[in-house]
Amino acid sequence: MFLRLSFAATLFTCAPTCHALEYPTEPPVANASSLPDSPGAVVAGSAGFSSSNIGSEPTAFAGQLGLKTTSTPEPTALPRVKFVYAGKMGPPQTTTDKVVLGLRESVTPFVMVGWVFSAGWSQLIDGMPNYGTNGKAFAQRLGAAAALSASKEIFSDSVLAPVFHQDPRYYQLGHSHKFINRVIYAGTRPIIGRTDSGKVIPNYATLLGTGGAAGLTTAYYPARNTTGSQVAQTWATSLGGSALGYLVSEFGGEIIQKLHITRQE
Repeated sequence: MFLRLSFAATLFTCAPTCHALEYPTEPPVANASSLPDSPGAVVAGSAGFSSSNIGSEPTAFAGQLGLKTTSTPEPTALPRVKFVYAGKMGPPQTTTDKVVLGLRESVTPFVMVGWVFSAGWSQLIDGMPNYGTNGKAFAQRLGAAAALSASKEIFSDSVLAPVFHQDPRYYQLGHSHKFINRVIYAGTRPIIGRTDSGKVIPNYATLLGTGGAAGLTTAYYPARNTTGSQVAQTWATSLGGSALGYLVSEFGGEIIQKLHITRQE
């Protein structure tokens, strides 16, 4: 039940990436059937940029070997934006960029809508956190949803991403890759991360940041929801919610475009 709750909340949390109707055209990618460990490829250029989808794989491997490439630069995303569309480059981030990114992601209007939806669903099914079913219980659930969501973003992106020199952004693969590869890629981002230079590593920032947020719930959840097993459940379902949120980010723009076209027909 809590997993469904987390999923519903992440649908609203990730709405900023899904509501934008422009979806950039991507360059063709060679051998797109192989599942990448990181978005597209990382090119070691003099500017230090990492790309979400650059040219062909031979060019990418040349960049990784330190060789100069002549690829046309891709459009560059803003350094404090969480989601980088396919076909755009993610510029290097400073510590300040990561701190601001985490703070912004914790209090966007769409995230706040997610708090209300999360609290409402939990109230409807009388699920965790088990405050009850009256008006006061809804207010408590709303506060708890806000606290869990905000602390997760701040711990992961603002605090731990700088500590581990991780890039906290999500790089979309885009429709030039196979559907199943995109699903697996998006679903594994909470546990597979990347350094600022593009190296693939365990996603320490998200794993530990989500764990810290789950542990913090012992300060405001009812006593029955603060046991070790309950905290572990909160941690696991929160990671699952993140994975579902990344799936929405990967496919949401295309789905909205198709729905928009359907409504016009």
